Amino acid sequence: MSKIYFISGLGADWRMFQFLKLPEFLPQHQVTWIEPLSLDESLQSYVTRLQEQITDPEPILVGLSFGGLVAIELSKLVQPKATIIISSLATRHDLPWHYRQLGKTRLHRWLPFPMMKAIHPIAPFFFGAHTKPERRLLKEVILEIDEKFLRWSLSRLLDWDQQEPIPGLIQIHGTSDLILPFRDRPGIISVPKGEHLMVMHFADEISVILSKILEAQWTKADTLPEQQTARK
Repeated sequence: MSKIYFISGLGADWRMFQFLKLPEFLPQHQVTWIEPLSLDESLQSYVTRLQEQITDPEPILVGLSFGGLVAIELSKLVQPKATIIISSLATRHDLPWHYRQLGKTRLHRWLPFPMMKAIHPIAPFFFGAHTKPERRLLKEVILEIDEKFLRWSLSRLLDWDQQEPIPGLIQIHGTSDLILPFRDRPGIISVPKGEHLMVMHFADEISVILSKILEAQWTKADTLPEQQTARK
C-alpha cells in the first residue's frame, strides 16, 4: 500500500495541511524537517538524510512551497508512484528574477534574525492568509522558525539548479500567488484566484483536486492488484 508523504514549506509542519479534508483510508505521513549540517549543506545532501523517513517502497510525495523542491529531489532517490507539488517550483526558471537579484546581496545570510521574523504583521497579505485561524497559524510558524534552517533553506531555494520539470510531475498552483507567481506550463493544474497558502484558504477546493489525484494513484498502486487476486 503506497503511503502518502506530506512535506511542508520553509520550516513549517503538519499544521499547514490541517485544513485539508482527504479520504481517511489513504495512509498518510508528515515528513519532519531535520537540522541542516551547516548553512552550506547542499540540498542533495540534506535530502539524502531526510530519505530515512521515507520507508514505503513506492511512496507518493506531496510537497508544499519549499517542500516541493524537497519532494522533487527526493523523487530522484526513492522512485515514487507520484510526485505532487503545491504552490512550488517545477524548475529554477520559475523563481522570480527579483529573488535572484536580492539573493546576490546575500541579505538572507546577514540580515538580523529578529528583523527577518518581523515580517509577520504583513505576511498574511503576501501569503494569502485571510481568516483569523489562518493568520494566527502563519504568525506562529514565522515566530517559531529556526534561524539556521531559515537561512539554509533560503540559500537552497536561490541556488536550486533544476533545469526541466521531472517526468510525471503533478503541479498545482494558484493564479494569484504573490510569493511564487503562477507560470503556465503544459499539464499544470491551475487554481483561479488561489494564493500561496491556498491549502488553507482554498482548502475545500484543494482537497477535491488532491483527493482525486491521490485516489487514482492509490487505486492503481494497490486496489486493482488486490481485486485481481480476489477474482482468481
